[in-house]
Amino acid sequence: MQRLDAPLAASRAGVQIARVDFDWRLPLASPAYAALSDDERARAARFMRHEDAVRSAATRAALRDVLGTALGIAPQAVAIVVDASGRPSLDGAHRASLDFNVSHAGDHALLAWAPGGRVGVDIERCNRATDWRALTREVCAPAEAAYLDSLPLDMRAGAFMRVWCAKEALLKALGTGIVGGLSAFAVMPPRDGATPATTIVEPAAPAAGVAAFDAAWFDAAPGYAACVAWTRA
Repeated sequence: MQRLDAPLAASRAGVQIARVDFDWRLPLASPAYAALSDDERARAARFMRHEDAVRSAATRAALRDVLGTALGIAPQAVAIVVDASGRPSLDGAHRASLDFNVSHAGDHALLAWAPGGRVGVDIERCNRATDWRALTREVCAPAEAAYLDSLPLDMRAGAFMRVWCAKEALLKALGTGIVGGLSAFAVMPPRDGATPATTIVEPAAPAAGVAAFDAAWFDAAPGYAACVAWTRA
């Protein structure tokens, strides 16, 4: 696991980010996954593909490690619960003090955690075989579609993935899920290329709550788009 530099605005809000690089050779019985609960180990074992099992086990083991360190308790003692919308969080004793979120794609996972507010993170592989044009109607608001159309052809696919991961990070921070919400608001890149923060445009139900968050892109790994969102101070 490697700690990453969070975007400056996110860092000022207390957001911390780490990247997990998956080792596909490890079996589920590896000591690297010793902190997993019985339920987490069983969940990983249910995956048909070994790669998916590794993603599940490695992401949760790393999450337990960073949360245990942040809370000052053993990784095995971290109590993780899932709310009605399927969003994981700490149990009631610690929920108010620390929030977290995870995402994985390809060879990597991202972990983000922050005190006193909500956080969401997303990573997407840019070179995957995705027909992004077919997805624009589901993912993009009109302002985003116009922005993508304004770019040179060779830049559009990468820009689409950046837009997608920013919207997922914001909705994950909000905690309502992505169904019906992706096209309910727009994220636009900054006019100043030196500033990675997104601009949220015209949020509407069911995603109106994203207006309470800030978000910024960052470099997670070559060939990937990544974004983190956090509660605006």
